Amino acid sequence: MAEIALSSAVRSNLLALQNTSGFIDRTQNRLSTGLEVSSPIDDAIKFFQAKSLSNRATDLLERKDAIDQGVNALNTALKAADAMEDLVKQMKGVIDQARSGDKTQRTAYKTQLQDLGTQIEKLVNDASYQGLNLINSTGSKLAVRFSDKQDSKLEVNGVNFQISGFFKKEAGTAITHGDASKLLTGGLGFTAAIDSGYSLSKASEAALFNAAADKAINALDKTVSNLRSEAAKMAGNVAILQVRSNFTQEYSNVLESGAAQLTVADLNEEGANLLALQTRQQMGIQALSFAGQSEQAVLGLFR
Repeated sequence: MAEIALSSAVRSNLLALQNTSGFIDRTQNRLSTGLEVSSPIDDAIKFFQAKSLSNRATDLLERKDAIDQGVNALNTALKAADAMEDLVKQMKGVIDQARSGDKTQRTAYKTQLQDLGTQIEKLVNDASYQGLNLINSTGSKLAVRFSDKQDSKLEVNGVNFQISGFFKKEAGTAITHGDASKLLTGGLGFTAAIDSGYSLSKASEAALFNAAADKAINALDKTVSNLRSEAAKMAGNVAILQVRSNFTQEYSNVLESGAAQLTVADLNEEGANLLALQTRQQMGIQALSFAGQSEQAVLGLFR
């Protein structure tokens, strides 16, 4: 097929109109996506710089998720520690009540104390978050990474709050028995069963019972003191993780903002550009029409 010959004026105006149409398409794309640079074709340097910043922000947000989960694991242990302290306080109250109870009442108190010890043990074993229990073994460990650097992390070692490791003697050392039924006579200070080992009708036996009760309460105070000490360490680690979580979020925002500065379009400017380009397009169409009129004039010579 033979090519159609266009005059230089028509070809020039057609080329200008095509360029204007291309600019309009680009501007409309920027307005619809909000991006000045949406692919390497637009600006390879800015595109890959922005992608690098966005990828870094995404990686940090993944770390933030892990940090937040670490906070939850520690908070689980702290909630359990609060509940354990409440149970220990109940044990102290029961021992005080036993001072004035008769044999039948002291039998009930003994059972109650054993039940409280058992509940503490069950509570310890239930204080697990996503399979991690930080209070039932010194072998458990929470490791939270803050970035891709190997040394940028926080490690929290677990503690043993099982009965044998949780309850303390009056001197502050751990008891040697891990059985709730042996707490009173084996660790907390009673040398005999509180229901049948002491005859409170005798002044000497009552004095021995009160001395043993004082010793047991002192032991429970040591237990609470150790519990609070370990809880304070965990609370300090929670504070560290919360600071890192906040920093990671703010840092990610900075990175995303930097990426946006490289790629986001100025919608006000692009709107003005579109209006100007549409005006130019209309003028180009009119100019093309004028250029065609000269050829139509030549046609008139043959009429």
